[in-house]
Amino acid sequence: MAWHWLWLAIVTVISGAGCATAAKEQPGNGTPDAGKGDDPNPTPDAGLIDAPMMVADAPSGTTCASAMTCASAQMLGSVSGDSGNTKLMASGYQSAWYRVRVTEDDSSPFGLSLRAGAKLTSPSGAQFDVFLYVNTGSDVVECNTTVGSATTAGATKTIRAEWGESGAFSNGSEDGRNASIEIRPVSGTCAPTQMWQLEVEGNWL
Repeated sequence: MAWHWLWLAIVTVISGAGCATAAKEQPGNGTPDAGKGDDPNPTPDAGLIDAPMMVADAPSGTTCASAMTCASAQMLGSVSGDSGNTKLMASGYQSAWYRVRVTEDDSSPFGLSLRAGAKLTSPSGAQFDVFLYVNTGSDVVECNTTVGSATTAGATKTIRAEWGESGAFSNGSEDGRNASIEIRPVSGTCAPTQMWQLEVEGNWL
């Protein structure tokens, strides 16, 4: 009888050591903690809780991106850079490229520079940035060099650029240019129900 009880004690010690090894398994490796099944007040695995929170907080780059490039920019229209105050509008929820022709229309002998601006208002669920590209020295499409100074007020960013005549008299050159406008996602998620609003203004006041 004594040998029988000794044998049971040895089996119990060996079984207990096995449970302790399972309980030391590191959280967050995809294998549940085996020891927590016996705990009357189990503590959730921190690694399994943190993962969904990280996914939810991450920007949704796949839904914000689009196939549009500077080379395939959509022509939005034309605005006069030195006469009137024409405005063009566009909206969307993904990255985008637009092309706007800024014309020189004042033919007086006095120097009037060309002015164009782009104002972008982001939706509540995402943040977008806007960039204006103009080759001020030559009438070619520009996709690399940005121009203008930017101001931000809440969810709205405005870029205003000026080029052409800088003196009191006309420079005698055609200063009309194609302006490229880039809408670039920064953060948040993108959805068709949350649209950014773009306003392009010629001869801004």
